Amino acid sequence: MKMTVWDPFSMARRMQSWDEMFDLSEWDDTELDMFEEEDKVVIQLKAPGFDDKNVDITVEDNSVTITGNAESKEEEEDKKKKYYRKEISQRSFTRTVSLPSKVLAEQAKAEFKNGILHLELPKAEESKPKKVSIKVS
Repeated sequence: MKMTVWDPFSMARRMQSWDEMFDLSEWDDTELDMFEEEDKVVIQLKAPGFDDKNVDITVEDNSVTITGNAESKEEEEDKKKKYYRKEISQRSFTRTVSLPSKVLAEQAKAEFKNGILHLELPKAEESKPKKVSIKVS
């Protein structure tokens, strides 16, 4: 009787690199917080290395999509260097989240500060809380 033992590291030994094994080029490490206040929806997205020139925000129907495109530049100088490690890379990301309320996209405000995108979306009038008076008889 022949017994086959599965070796979890056999694939890793056949791969040329960790990037090939895990395809790290598609890794998206953007983190996002979204919360609602009385008159607005606020989204904060961690996007280090990006700024207002390479980030697009689209509000459509009941969702917001934030896309960051970092153009990769191959410098002539890089060809003369012998890298031992190169972990800093130009990446892109896309995040789409559903909004909890109807918003006024044309009145949105966005700013970058310390690698964090801060987006404020004012709520549409029909989404704001309404106060109802109760008459006691």
